[in-house]
Amino acid sequence: MRIVVFALVVGLLCSDAAFARERLNLHLAFGQRTPLYGALAERFVAEVGERSAGRLRLRPHEPGAIVPRFGYLDAVAQGAIDAAWGTPAVLAGRAPEAVLFTGVPFGLGPVEHLAWIRDGAGRPLYNALYARFGVIGVPCAAVGPDGLAWLRQPLDDTAPFRGLRMRAFGLAARILDGLGATTAFAFGADLTIGLATGAFDGAEVGVPVADFAYGLHEVAPIYLYPSPLQPATLLDVVINRDRWQRLEPEARVTLEEACRATAAFAEGANRETNAAALDRIAAAGVSVSAPSPATVAALRRAWDELRSVPEFVPVLRVYPAASD
Repeated sequence: MRIVVFALVVGLLCSDAAFARERLNLHLAFGQRTPLYGALAERFVAEVGERSAGRLRLRPHEPGAIVPRFGYLDAVAQGAIDAAWGTPAVLAGRAPEAVLFTGVPFGLGPVEHLAWIRDGAGRPLYNALYARFGVIGVPCAAVGPDGLAWLRQPLDDTAPFRGLRMRAFGLAARILDGLGATTAFAFGADLTIGLATGAFDGAEVGVPVADFAYGLHEVAPIYLYPSPLQPATLLDVVINRDRWQRLEPEARVTLEEACRATAAFAEGANRETNAAALDRIAAAGVSVSAPSPATVAALRRAWDELRSVPEFVPVLRVYPAASD
């Protein structure tokens, strides 16, 4: 009996959770109270703690607490903070192809897009992108689709978005610019106030449940959903390369498995919370409708003009066929 008990104890100590205690500071590009985007970060932190039996702990830091909301890559690379929860598109100004890892216009939905990056042909390019900046990336979840636009007035289908002042981010901003819009980025109160006062004619923001939490249904009477420009949004964790290499293999596996568990949870949460949010948006008196065929066609033409951007070509070459 003593031998059996001893063997069980040794087995437990040698399990995946039996590695040196580690603490990592984790910057959040999306606060934990932000539906889906931040709530999934909270889920990931909990998964890591549970799967490691508390030996690996992540200490989350809200946007701006240590580094700017989306200005975290250099801080992680330089070791000012160990890791960050965000999305590849924050690198768009320095690596245009980064936006495609967040999501591809007229492309795959969340589950398929995540699989292409995590387990498919996109992974080598994703890894190479982050390696250039001294960090390790771990794909962690995907949500979507986004809404196309919150609008103060109906679109002119003959020239959608032309002359409009739009809040937009990443590749969506480039596409709307191509249709004659003037785009700018805003977040939080700046976004809501800008839309309420007419500083913005419209806004392309995120998934319905997050947009509802931001209060956009209170300041814009029209909501076009879904967006062909952002059918999926990848959420990932980036870790300082040296810090990653110092982690024991079991700790790295714990982080990767926690991301897989978070992704599995996200699949149902994304579907259910956004469906409920759409009902609440409509109940608030907002006109909710899909973009017209003419608008979708104009968006596709604008996207087709960008597909030949040199940095995009290697990524799109291995991307699965776009959906119609």
